[in-house]
Amino acid sequence: MKQKNTCLLLLFLLCNASSFAQEDPEFTQKFIAHAKVHSGVVTNFHRGVDMYAVGMQIIPQFGIVPNKLRVGAIVGGFYAAKKIDAQFGPTLSYKLKTFNANPFGSAANLHVSVDHIWGTDKQKLIGGGLHIDLLNKLVLGITAHKDYENKTWWLQTGIGIRISKIKKTPEPFN
Repeated sequence: MKQKNTCLLLLFLLCNASSFAQEDPEFTQKFIAHAKVHSGVVTNFHRGVDMYAVGMQIIPQFGIVPNKLRVGAIVGGFYAAKKIDAQFGPTLSYKLKTFNANPFGSAANLHVSVDHIWGTDKQKLIGGGLHIDLLNKLVLGITAHKDYENKTWWLQTGIGIRISKIKKTPEPFN
């Protein structure tokens, strides 16, 4: 069984080598968009029970400094305190490290984000997170935002998937 799984993994890597053979495809000067689901707690660390929050966001971004910096927006909604609210605001992502999968190129990137998000129920969140972008398709992250209007902290985990198309590069020998 273990040999079968290893063979399937190697076959997958060989078949998909061209899709992640580029160097740092996550931070080019092009458009990228992710759909993200997040959940966590809203707390002030002092009184009462922490509130659970869950939501979904669409995060379109453009690379402004190749292989380093993206700027974009966050648009989404969340459920907390028995209410559904919307949220929106700017975001900035800075790449810290590339994880190479030689000879295939980039396998993942580690980046930080800085956000300022406004909610429809007077939420004003500022903060950011640490994210890992796997194979330019899946994003895993943790975030912390301070709601300076309501004096609470939003501590979240999230998982996102790329929803924008990946532009195919032409094969040089075809």
